[in-house]
Amino acid sequence: MMNRVIRVLTFCAVLLALTVDVASAQGGSRTFMERRIWYVDSDGRTGEAIYWRIFLGQYEDVRFRRRIPGQGDRIIPASMNFQLISSGYVEGNGVSTEQGVGRVSIQPHMRIKLENGEAHNVLIDAIDYIYDYGTKVALKDGRKGDFLIHTDADMELEVRRFQLTEFRMVGEELREVSDRMPIVAIAFSREALPKAQAEPVTDVD
Repeated sequence: MMNRVIRVLTFCAVLLALTVDVASAQGGSRTFMERRIWYVDSDGRTGEAIYWRIFLGQYEDVRFRRRIPGQGDRIIPASMNFQLISSGYVEGNGVSTEQGVGRVSIQPHMRIKLENGEAHNVLIDAIDYIYDYGTKVALKDGRKGDFLIHTDADMELEVRRFQLTEFRMVGEELREVSDRMPIVAIAFSREALPKAQAEPVTDVD
């Protein structure tokens, strides 16, 4: 009986340790899933990452919907940064200027805007590669267009940064091994990498 209790307590301790280590490495409570990408950095060099997040920029006056007790649904403003996470979604975190709201977190859509002006929300599995410092996206069905962040208040935001932070499993811990490396493009398959590399790149200061 005592051995069983010890085994259970040991298992719980290990599980707790893993949870804390992963949360600490990720800078929050989000869960990172494996999703391999091939990237091109600002010097034209290529690399691979499995666990990652990509900083998309800091934004002022971001507007989104939030249910406020006693007030119903309201459009709330906030100062916020956005990151694309390897788990397959964009995450926004910041502070609202609305009285009594404080810190906020949202998961907006990824969106493609085509040359004809049509705009569609897209899931990460539909994306072949993202290029031109994160401002353009190519889908697996061949469509290309502007890559946007789309909030539930129908606000479209252009990507302002494209900076990769990579994590790796070291033993049983997920650890940060690079932080906010400027990149030009990412591809979600090895076959898509040459296509991403061949795309034109806008000059930046």
